[in-house]
Amino acid sequence: MRWGLLLIVLGLCGTTTGTVEAAETEPWNDPFWSLLHEPAAIAELQLNADQQQAFHALRDDLDLRFFPLRNQTKEVATAGTLKIIAEAREKLSDLLEPQQFQRYQELVLQRLGNDAFLHPLVVDRLKYNAAQQAKLEKISAETNEAAAALRQAVADQTKDRTAAQQEYTKLLERQQKKLLGVLTPIQQSALRKVVGQPFTGLKTSQPHFRAPDFSTAGEWLNSSPLSLKELRGKVVVVHFYAFGCINCIRNYPWYLEWSEKFKDQEVVIVGIHTPETNAEQNSASVRRKATEAKFRFPILIDAKKENWNAWGNSMWPCVYVIDKQGYLREQWAGELKWQGNDGEKYMRSKIEALLTE
Repeated sequence: MRWGLLLIVLGLCGTTTGTVEAAETEPWNDPFWSLLHEPAAIAELQLNADQQQAFHALRDDLDLRFFPLRNQTKEVATAGTLKIIAEAREKLSDLLEPQQFQRYQELVLQRLGNDAFLHPLVVDRLKYNAAQQAKLEKISAETNEAAAALRQAVADQTKDRTAAQQEYTKLLERQQKKLLGVLTPIQQSALRKVVGQPFTGLKTSQPHFRAPDFSTAGEWLNSSPLSLKELRGKVVVVHFYAFGCINCIRNYPWYLEWSEKFKDQEVVIVGIHTPETNAEQNSASVRRKATEAKFRFPILIDAKKENWNAWGNSMWPCVYVIDKQGYLREQWAGELKWQGNDGEKYMRSKIEALLTE
């Protein structure tokens, strides 16, 4: 059988479409967790009405417990995330029928791509001998080392991002051929069965995370207190800022431009002012600076960092885009125009796309 055909049959061809920037080793990048947030993956399970209701309640609860972990120390975040994923695995197993849970496991393996060769489910099913296990581990380690070198070259700006991406794609293709070459024909057949029917929906699916609602404790400017629940049906743009932060100030023109552009559409911009310095604690100063900046959209003064911590935010500024159902769909950390990036155009396109949903 030709390699190209075999890769498609195995359902692992998506491994060659990843990005060179990502080193997805942290537990929050576990595909079991991330796929819970991709509508295409959940639709593939064909949940009945009762299952859908229970699933969304479960996922929303887990999300609201996950968000506060994002700005904790790596040790705390890792331990907390692993606990949440373990709970998700246990409760999803109870919620789904056996064939549904098996299909979900297949989607997890397909999302893992080349890493699936060393996943415990695959290792248990294929029964590698010691020599095979060592070869597979060596191939994966060499690929990871080469990928890390590419990422560093991009970070050091010694390699063009596009060229690095092309090299990374070829690197994964070579890795996959080497990994398959270690398997016997019987093991290759078993691998096809364990990863299941290829699912192309994984390539285009976009994650949905339940966004934390606004704290009721803060003072509001330009608006009565708001909640994401009452804003359902509208696209909500949330930006965390501090009035003394120069990086935040450089984003101001885009917030004003969005306010004008979308003023007659179902878009609400909400600023959350979380103080970085003692001077920014004064609500009168926040109000005065907002007036000077010509902010007419709602602003929540987050003096006690309750919203900052609920969202697990860790940077000034940070922009989030929430869809009409209250799910986080995109975020941009830092200046929108930092070092030649066009985050303004990118985030504006996301707002426009969500308006059409």
